[in-house]
Amino acid sequence: MTQIAFVPSVSRRRFVGAASAMTILSIAGAPMEVARAAAKGTLRFGLSSFPPSLNPFEYSGTAALTVKLVLYHSLLSYGADGLVRPELASDYKQVDSTTYEFNLREDAVFHDGSPVEAEDVKFSYESIGAQKSTAYLRQDFQIIDKIDVTGPKTLRLTLKQPNAVFSQVLASGYAPIVSRKSAASNFIGAGPYTLQGIDRGSAITVKAFPAYYRKDLPKLEVIRFVAMPDESLRMAALESGDIDIIEYVSTQNMGRLEQGASTHAASVDGPFMYLLFNTKEGPFTDVRLRRAVSYAIDRAAVSSFGFSGMGKPIDGLPVPTDPAYDPSLVKERLAYDPVKARALLKDAGVSNLTIQLLSTSQYAQHNDTAIVVQQNLAAVGINANMRLPDWASRVSLGNEGKYHLAVQGTSGAYNDPDAVTGYIGGGQPASYTRPFGYENAELDRFLDEGRREMDTARRAAIYAKVERLAIADVPIIPLIWRPQVWGVRNAVKGFAPLPGFLSFQSALKLEETELK
Repeated sequence: MTQIAFVPSVSRRRFVGAASAMTILSIAGAPMEVARAAAKGTLRFGLSSFPPSLNPFEYSGTAALTVKLVLYHSLLSYGADGLVRPELASDYKQVDSTTYEFNLREDAVFHDGSPVEAEDVKFSYESIGAQKSTAYLRQDFQIIDKIDVTGPKTLRLTLKQPNAVFSQVLASGYAPIVSRKSAASNFIGAGPYTLQGIDRGSAITVKAFPAYYRKDLPKLEVIRFVAMPDESLRMAALESGDIDIIEYVSTQNMGRLEQGASTHAASVDGPFMYLLFNTKEGPFTDVRLRRAVSYAIDRAAVSSFGFSGMGKPIDGLPVPTDPAYDPSLVKERLAYDPVKARALLKDAGVSNLTIQLLSTSQYAQHNDTAIVVQQNLAAVGINANMRLPDWASRVSLGNEGKYHLAVQGTSGAYNDPDAVTGYIGGGQPASYTRPFGYENAELDRFLDEGRREMDTARRAAIYAKVERLAIADVPIIPLIWRPQVWGVRNAVKGFAPLPGFLSFQSALKLEETELK
């Protein structure tokens, strides 16, 4: 199988039960502490937005995932090398092409003190795959045929068909194991930290879980996640020492961090910027107009204006470093060509088209990309009215399909070409990360074939077909690869981004992070 994102101190308020709009973690019970080195220090982490939800199964942005990854853990996970490793499972084996057996850690307990058992795994996976589930990985979990609990700490998963990326799906931060005692608004996890309090709209505080199963981890006693939507304020807080780590640093500020006496930049390539369409209603139900937009966009200008020239243009699907990427498709890709864009608009009988372009003012990468897109579209006769709300509103508007064209940045769920299913595959809940209303049965068939095929060469041939269809139908317009950058004070040790598409799950390293 191929292993292919400062506000002043505020008072703490506790939010418990369903009365809170936030999904929060139960910390009832008092698990016995295990012998370990004492966690020390408080790390202050500057988030780019306040998490709209802490529901462990739903996609609610990278800032939210950063918090969720310290509260909840999955059956499998990723090491620093990006390879799958056991997490709540002590070990596992693939018995045949469709059968997996897992042994659970004997020392893993939930935050209420109850042991992590096979029935909890079954409960979690059935919750994710339920018919009315809003889980990000709901579609991925339809592959599971049976979940057999063979003992308190053992289980067997049987798939409906082979799946080349199944272990990576189980390692996702969106596939955590929660206690079967969990309620819809009160999930109980087994991560290295427990939720201590939420200052609504401002900050979230977590504290080291004394019964965490990894010896001498976590190293920090407290992490305080502070919402700081303005990057300039995040930078100032980091440089002054009021904050220890910040996320979503623009490329324009990387040099400033490296030149600072007490700061540095931690970065990795992996996320990408792209455009997505409302294909359910409006002008972009016409594929000719979608193709015209692709030809109209100067990806090099997006890189230059929004990313200091550090973004690498993408003309096809965002898998160019993968063996599945087929160079023979270069001539078919819809690269920058405004003449062809105008010709397609004329062929469609369209002139003086006005559209709604959705982005956000909260992230420089999104705002700057939207500016270039607006200018490029104007050059071919499309007037784009920009809508730039805050991030939470951007998410809601995207989920509801209230746009014609939208700017988005994301990363695949795992380092495999199958990750494209997450943003072009059909049969999934509406999401601001996917083109609204898009369905293509032929594309879904090839995606399914690629997921079932275990041979690398045959998979590459299948994903070439996927890309050819995506080029023809244009559900999204990939623009550039971009660096994902964190600003880190030099006193922080042990934090490093995970590689490639896994960069958004880099908070897994926070359990090893410490202050020196």
